[in-house]
Amino acid sequence: MSPPTAPTTVATIVDDTEVIVPPDSLTAEMVGHWTYLVLEGAAFLMQGMHPVIGEVVEKYSAAYTDPGGRAIRSVDSVLRWTYGGLEAVKEGDRVRSMHEPLTMRSAETGKQISALNPQAYQWVIATAYITTIKAGPLLIGREFTRAERAELLRDNRRLARLLHVPMKGYPASDSEFDVYFDQMIAEVLVATPRTLESIEIMRTGEIEVPKKIPPFARGLYRAAAKPGLSFTYLSIAGLLDPRLRTMIGIEWTAAEQRRLERIYAIIRSAYRVLPERLTYFPLAYHARKHHRCIEKMRKREEKSWAYRVRPKQPLHH
Repeated sequence: MSPPTAPTTVATIVDDTEVIVPPDSLTAEMVGHWTYLVLEGAAFLMQGMHPVIGEVVEKYSAAYTDPGGRAIRSVDSVLRWTYGGLEAVKEGDRVRSMHEPLTMRSAETGKQISALNPQAYQWVIATAYITTIKAGPLLIGREFTRAERAELLRDNRRLARLLHVPMKGYPASDSEFDVYFDQMIAEVLVATPRTLESIEIMRTGEIEVPKKIPPFARGLYRAAAKPGLSFTYLSIAGLLDPRLRTMIGIEWTAAEQRRLERIYAIIRSAYRVLPERLTYFPLAYHARKHHRCIEKMRKREEKSWAYRVRPKQPLHH
């Protein structure tokens, strides 16, 4: 993906009731790339550090019993939010209704908790914005401009509404996000055992081998998985706020930071020369291609005399 040209002025972003992400937005340009969702692993990790989310996921989610299947379903859902058009609205409704029955009594507090706890549900979508802003140097090779950040926040709030997130108290500016994030770190987030376990597996590559893998192939399975786990660890740990790294015991080094930056410099270079069919998920590729086709039609309309003719009276059907 070629780095977007930095605008010289700050765009005015109107935050209305829209829930669809524009197909020509910076969000739509980034989300469909294979590596974007690797970086968003930092958001998933931060979500699991919310005590309510951590307990509900532990009880109801397949994240630990079927991590591969759960990851695929999560990616499918995120892609539908961003590129699904009218299907995005249906997916937002489905996600909301799917979480509604997920209630339980907290083992930590003894109180009744729910997957739709307003604070927890807001945090899920907020982490996507926090992570994306932090990932600017890796995604586009520089920090996002103020105009780009405003656009990304607009689309984050659209996705929040799409998923029926309670908007009361949801950050509406970068300054509000800074205060919100500081408060979450200081007062809410914790290093859950699952968070610590996930980080350790990625860092060491000591993955649990599925039982269906025969004993003679288990060493090969671990060896094949280790590079991917190492890449994921660097991508996630490198985007975490230093306070969160300290909380979960990550000692991030300058050498690791340089390695992370080199890897993503190579990825950005590859995105500039590889065809989009290879760098985007299929739904994202076809949605972007569809949008470009529509835009070409509009340009042809502007040049056509026929399209400049308008009826004097409104047509009635």
